[in-house]
Amino acid sequence: MGEKKADLKAVNFRKNATVSERGKFRQVLASHVNGGCLTQGDVLFSMISSSIPFKSHAEEIILQYQDFKALLPAGGNSLNEIQVEVYSGGNSHVLKMMNYLDKHAGNNLMGAYVHGSLATGEEIAYSDFDALVILKDEVFESPYRLAKVAKKLSDARSIMFDFDPLQHHGWFVLTEADLKYYPEEYFPLELFRYAKSLFSEKGLELTIHIQNSLAGKRKAFDDLTSSIIKRVAPQDYPKNMYQLKGLLSQIMLLPACYVQVRDKKGIYKKYSFAAARVDFLDEDWSIMNEVSSLRENWSCNMSPLRRWLMTRPQPISRFLAKNYAPGIPGSLKKHLTDDFYMRMKNLITAMQRNLN
Repeated sequence: MGEKKADLKAVNFRKNATVSERGKFRQVLASHVNGGCLTQGDVLFSMISSSIPFKSHAEEIILQYQDFKALLPAGGNSLNEIQVEVYSGGNSHVLKMMNYLDKHAGNNLMGAYVHGSLATGEEIAYSDFDALVILKDEVFESPYRLAKVAKKLSDARSIMFDFDPLQHHGWFVLTEADLKYYPEEYFPLELFRYAKSLFSEKGLELTIHIQNSLAGKRKAFDDLTSSIIKRVAPQDYPKNMYQLKGLLSQIMLLPACYVQVRDKKGIYKKYSFAAARVDFLDEDWSIMNEVSSLRENWSCNMSPLRRWLMTRPQPISRFLAKNYAPGIPGSLKKHLTDDFYMRMKNLITAMQRNLN
């Protein structure tokens, strides 16, 4: 039910833990904050009480965090001082999120940020609510405290889903320890330069040690391309608007992941298209132009009841969104030919060829 669960048992830290192993812990922590369900059993227990999954895993996650923190290298390759402006736009959902976090989670966070089109005031009908939180070290001193803040952040996703019921992700999650050996493949530093703080008096200045891991950047690219290739198999073509948006969003992320590997540094998504475009023939890049056009003309109508069901923070809501979202209208279906999906694979092949 819902998205794939992170595997709590798969996290097994050792000395000099690899990028992949550190990434597994971040995946577990993000799953804990975004719904709390790490197993299928958690989904069932959440129907009895939404607090149960958060409480049942908090102690084990704290133990893993202590190992995670102890086994991080002493520091990254370069020191960066980042200043972030406070959000000053008028989007009602962002303003509601600012008020919610200040009231319910402020003491547990080093910072919280909105990024992407909402941060720059360029939101369109397709836009997601992209946001990041950084958990304080002290949160991991108490299972009760971790479970409580995770539950509050999970509940806050209802604001995100109200903005976009088709949204596939919740919070991006980092910890205070991550700033000392920063995982740029997870959240490129460039995103902070265009992000806006959801707090008015905290998290406005960050000291970040970049790890400069090419292996991490390549893994992010390989994971993304593998996921896309699976989704464009004929038997797995998108069947509703939720599934279609998930695929299109992944395609739109390809240029940033590609350039990140090619140039060995992060890039802001908005500028990645022009930066990547120079490496490809028109026939290879044409699918990116077509997907961009679909994004610019995006529209999804749904009944009030369906919308209400898809905007709840409980796991069942995401299950309904994934499987019972509105169907793909004829105006979009006419673009979704076998050739459309084949050209996605062709662009990935061209990117892989350039990077190998």
